[in-house]
Amino acid sequence: MLSQSETPDGLKRAIEGRIQALANVHSLFVNTRWIGADLSTIATQELAPYSEKNQRRVRIDGPPVLLEPDVAQAVAITLHELATNAAKYGALAVLDGELELQWSHDADGRLHLRWTESSGPKVQQPTQMGFGGRIIERMIAQRSGKTHFDWRADGLVCEITLKV
Repeated sequence: MLSQSETPDGLKRAIEGRIQALANVHSLFVNTRWIGADLSTIATQELAPYSEKNQRRVRIDGPPVLLEPDVAQAVAITLHELATNAAKYGALAVLDGELELQWSHDADGRLHLRWTESSGPKVQQPTQMGFGGRIIERMIAQRSGKTHFDWRADGLVCEITLKV
């Protein structure tokens, strides 16, 4: 589904969440004088609410990568959308669910992000892409990136590649 809402209040919360994700990443820009934001900090900030009670529930792993503001905003919104979806329908919707976010940065400037959910409810590929999924695909595509959603039975795997 990726952030589809059927009520005005649900839509309002979804929009507020997206705005908060942008506000969070903008506060990181202030610290670097608008040069960019560290990917690890963005990921930790977006996923903190889901690991407060159990630190092992969310694993974040990757080398230091400073993202320029436009890429940092796209990544922050992407992580927000994926986390919202996982909290509603995926691994973060159940106590035993786990999430792993990994990334690597190639010498050619390509960033590879891999979001892996496990131990959540049985997953089925949605019949249509939700609004949040379309936001992710478009934001990444606007930066000449690629997005791939793999709806495995044991959890969603989302792979994103973009030039940074």
